[in-house]
Amino acid sequence: MNTLSRNIVVRFEHCDAAGIMFYPRFFALVNEMVEDWFAELGHPFAALHVGERKGVPTVRMESEFVSAVRMGETLSQVMGVEHVGRSSCALKHIASVGDRIVARFDQTIVYADLESMRAEPWPDALRAAISRFAGAGS
Repeated sequence: MNTLSRNIVVRFEHCDAAGIMFYPRFFALVNEMVEDWFAELGHPFAALHVGERKGVPTVRMESEFVSAVRMGETLSQVMGVEHVGRSSCALKHIASVGDRIVARFDQTIVYADLESMRAEPWPDALRAAISRFAGAGS
């Protein structure tokens, strides 16, 4: 499985009053990874959402917060594709600080028409890009 990864420094804006990363901020970072991934696939969100009036809403998100993350630490995010379905895609996100896993997210996104708000099959070009990213057998 191919993965997308990035590192960010945990800033004051990410934290609660105790200087620990506030858990809703993780969800925003997961969404940023998905947006970056679609740009890498050649289907940036601006073109997809505004130009084509299609979207990839999250329909399932399972999370596990394993360890606290503190301001100033470097958070590493890794995202991979577990499965590509007819109109859905299962993603796996791992967040860590050094060798310490701090959070895990299992996310399912669905390709949808923004006018009808109904799922549609992945377009061939986008499905091919996702499948290449996911590797054989997806």
